[in-house]
Amino acid sequence: MRAGVDHIIVNVNDYAAAKKFYSWLMPQIGYPQAMSYDQPDTDVTTGYFGDHGSLWIRPSDPEFRADKFHRHRVGLCEIAFAADSRELIDDLAKQIPANGGKVTDPPKEYDYLPGYYAVFFTDPDGLKLELVHVPR
Repeated sequence: MRAGVDHIIVNVNDYAAAKKFYSWLMPQIGYPQAMSYDQPDTDVTTGYFGDHGSLWIRPSDPEFRADKFHRHRVGLCEIAFAADSRELIDDLAKQIPANGGKVTDPPKEYDYLPGYYAVFFTDPDGLKLELVHVPR
């Protein structure tokens, strides 16, 4: 059996802001295809596809919109995406704020593994994301 995650679905409080942010980010990190179901008679959702699966966003239920993401609660802590190079990480880190995200830890080498280079940031709802390059 092949290991891997086929898809991830993220509930978002501000669907328009999230769609703008992920529509900018995902094609640049290897998810070039997008599909939206934004019709009133279907679940409103947008997915971004690449060779290694997909990520989907959908509006959270109104009763939960006051909730805020925190990486230490039960559930998701962060999503880390593999980057092809340090240069890509540096370039995207400069663009994150202008596209609705927030850099929380700037690009640098971290001591998790030899050569581990990453930027940590959040999406418009505060979901923790990471772009990481580890030389293979």
